Amino acid sequence: MRFSGPMERCASPLPNPGLLMPSRLKIAALGIIICSRAMALTAQAANPETDPQLIRDFELGRELRHDGKLAEAAAAYQRVLARVPNLAVAHLNLGLVRHDQHDYAASTQEFSRAVSLDPSLHQARLYLGIDAYLWGRYEMASKALEEAANFQPNHGEALYWLGLSQAAMGHLRDAADSLESATKARPEDADALYQLDEVYLQLWKATYDRLVKADPNSLRIHQILAEGYVQSNRLEDAKREYALVLKANPDVMGVHEALGDIDRAQQQLAAAVKEYRHELDLNPANARVSYKLGDVLIDSGDYQDAGEAARSAATLHPDLGPAYYVLGRLARQQHQDAQAIDNFKKALRLGLGSELEEGAHYQLFQLLLAAGETTEANIHKQAYLRRQQARQQQALSIAERERKSEESEDSH
Repeated sequence: MRFSGPMERCASPLPNPGLLMPSRLKIAALGIIICSRAMALTAQAANPETDPQLIRDFELGRELRHDGKLAEAAAAYQRVLARVPNLAVAHLNLGLVRHDQHDYAASTQEFSRAVSLDPSLHQARLYLGIDAYLWGRYEMASKALEEAANFQPNHGEALYWLGLSQAAMGHLRDAADSLESATKARPEDADALYQLDEVYLQLWKATYDRLVKADPNSLRIHQILAEGYVQSNRLEDAKREYALVLKANPDVMGVHEALGDIDRAQQQLAAAVKEYRHELDLNPANARVSYKLGDVLIDSGDYQDAGEAARSAATLHPDLGPAYYVLGRLARQQHQDAQAIDNFKKALRLGLGSELEEGAHYQLFQLLLAAGETTEANIHKQAYLRRQQARQQQALSIAERERKSEESEDSH
């Protein structure tokens, strides 16, 4: 594992079995920066003309580490430190060698020494936190990584490992905050997104355990189980649990909406309409359910009621993008293309979820192309294709993870 290029994230498990170490550590190459800075500081510490061996040993250490000759690299850096004991970047580079040797006790000592000599060495503080985590010293790791994140705000790698350290100590809410920040700094970091999901899962489990302890007979237990089944795509199991909730209390808000979502996913449109209408009987001001009802009614061919539901959603919540998406669909079904274009554009301006956003760009591409607006149509076509590709890639990643999980279970 090397920090001088993209480094593999370690595969050792967290103490919490629900949180697994990710597969990769995407960290910027720093070898040239470290080397050039070391040369400058070395020139200050000793005169290269009178002590050229100092420069040669530092360069030799870098080359040997690059070639995987770690014991020889460590010896070269130790010779540098014998001449200049307070050269911070030499401690940093020796720490990197110890990291490659998986000697985290030694590497953290070197990184700590580098930080004490030069507090501006962000890399040393970051690596101190990472290796303290890998060594199992989570409090030390958390402290160093928090300092690294404060020193350089929005640093995705520092926030990522800080989140792991906090999770390892059981500070799940803090971990969720750190990992949320990490995913915002690097939106395409799949490892950070995975760990964030795992932290939220642990928070869910902790809350569920508290609920069971507080009231073992609570209908909310069935509701939580149902929501978990939905996330796992076990829709019939979810329906069974939701039915138990309604048996205990037919007027629990949110359950009929959830059942409507399941019926819609199963293409049981009449059942979905019934559930959404029941939910609106309980809470007529629920704009989200109103737009969902309108969307299903369009699929059912009931355009009049669909229009009433969608317009109701837009009236209740004028900034609700999906309401205008449904109105756009309705206008297109009724061959009111100009109105459809306006509604889809407004929906995108107000904001949509990823799936609806993909649909809005597709609809606009077709409508604008038919209207002869080729340039604008192609802009929406490209936006649609990008979102479609991202969705497909996500589906493939999930399928691959599930396949590996099944293979792992079969091997035991």
